[in-house]
Amino acid sequence: MPRNDRAKKIVGGIYSFAADKIYEPLVVKGAFRVFGGSLNSLVVEQGRKAVEVADGRPILDMPVGTAYFTLEMAKIHPGLVVGVDIAHGMVVEAKAAADRSMVSGLETAQADSHHLPFDDGAFGAIMCTNGLQVIPGLQPTLKELARVLAPDGTLFVSVVNLPIANSTRVPTMLLSRAALADELRVVGLKVDSVRSARLATLIEARKPAGASVGATL
Repeated sequence: MPRNDRAKKIVGGIYSFAADKIYEPLVVKGAFRVFGGSLNSLVVEQGRKAVEVADGRPILDMPVGTAYFTLEMAKIHPGLVVGVDIAHGMVVEAKAAADRSMVSGLETAQADSHHLPFDDGAFGAIMCTNGLQVIPGLQPTLKELARVLAPDGTLFVSVVNLPIANSTRVPTMLLSRAALADELRVVGLKVDSVRSARLATLIEARKPAGASVGATL
């Protein structure tokens, strides 16, 4: 089994285990606030912007986690929101949360970020909330997100990391903000905004309107 595949299997297992009782209280409501300050409110703001940018088109949220942030976006989006996660437990929790909230516009699916089961240009906006730092294989993930993003759509990224290194040979968790932004440019996206909140980094990156939907980026 390739190294990245082994790592993804391990990560998926850990997050599946944490999904039902640990993830939201310890990570979303705990660690995000400690290490990211106002990160949670900034992610909600990104969700509102995603709805504006999508303009009725489908929105992808990957990784969806327990849909803590996804639900807020789905409630105000008139179109479809698709939540994807490699961790089966997270997908189960996200679907249960959508059912409890009676949010009909949110669909969930288990999928690998390196092989997303969607057509080129399928989404008017993409949310990637606090996932890139733990997903093995940064470039394959970014290439897939850029592929399924529609021309003139925007990718909204947030990560909690220790931004100390400029080399892409280090784990994403250690990449500097400038290096992370450069990785988005490598896959053909135009970085419009880079913000920080304590150790959190939030980036908005747009796919140029003239980009070919099925082009190799």
